[in-house]
Amino acid sequence: MNILLTSVGRRGYLVNYFKDALGGSGKVFGADNSPSSPAFAYCDGTAILPRVQKDHYVRTLLEICQKNAIDIVIPLIDPELEVLADCRKQFSDAGVLLLVSPPDTVAMASDKYRTHQFAIKNGLQTPQTFIDIVLALDQLTVSALKWPVMVKPRKGSASVDITTCHDKLQLEAAFEVTPEPMIQEIIDGIEYGYDLFGDADFKPVSVYCKKKLGMRAGETDKAVSTADPVLIDFGRKLLEAMKLLGPADVDVMMTESGPKLLEINPRFGGGYPCSHMAGADFCKKIITIRNGGSLAPDIGACPDGVCMLKQDEIIQPGWPLS
Repeated sequence: MNILLTSVGRRGYLVNYFKDALGGSGKVFGADNSPSSPAFAYCDGTAILPRVQKDHYVRTLLEICQKNAIDIVIPLIDPELEVLADCRKQFSDAGVLLLVSPPDTVAMASDKYRTHQFAIKNGLQTPQTFIDIVLALDQLTVSALKWPVMVKPRKGSASVDITTCHDKLQLEAAFEVTPEPMIQEIIDGIEYGYDLFGDADFKPVSVYCKKKLGMRAGETDKAVSTADPVLIDFGRKLLEAMKLLGPADVDVMMTESGPKLLEINPRFGGGYPCSHMAGADFCKKIITIRNGGSLAPDIGACPDGVCMLKQDEIIQPGWPLS
């Protein structure tokens, strides 16, 4: 079996996890639009992809799959999910499992305001969120919403273009310059991250949770796993409400009133190594799905106290960069 990780970037650890899961019975390929992707050093084979916005992106990806007898394609960044969500049949007809959740799931997760609406619809706590600045200002006037508030892009990532606003003047200015802006209350609490997993029929399989101890460029850098039943139950309810194929990376804030949903990314997240070391092994689960096997749910298996610390690694590439 051959597996292709797209936009593999700096995720050399994920390449190694899949190699371990294959146990020598296949190869792990990496694709990226940059020939200097560090994870290429760990791959059994590599390929250069055009940027996902290009019209020939899907065609090129299919050609790479056919050339290398790829069985599973696993996209690793959000823009790919939006493009590929409608292409699962196209890849399936070519004998390839494209590990992307249904279009509705991807569309909900890629838009933070739609994520907010999803949470409300399914009885999950989430911060107050507005796309109408007049309504937000009305709520601030009557103290139903309190200063400061955040302005962020509905489709932002990596904590880019987020502005904290302390008064009306700042709010109006930030709202005007932020792409597809929304306004969200700032809540006090401790941030946690989930790694969730759904099977081929979108049934819940895994809920792993970790406390975030440190972030870098919007990605979890240090974390420790938790078996807190309140958090595990919240993750279970969220997973049951979603149609998820494969992994999802989810952020919540643990407040005095319980967890509040912040965002969902239906793909591997930067904090996944913590869950992997805690026993999640989503890589083996993905291979089982491709082989047509069934997965027994292991919700409640997440242990307390498994720590993850990331560090930089220096790589001297064995391939030309010019």
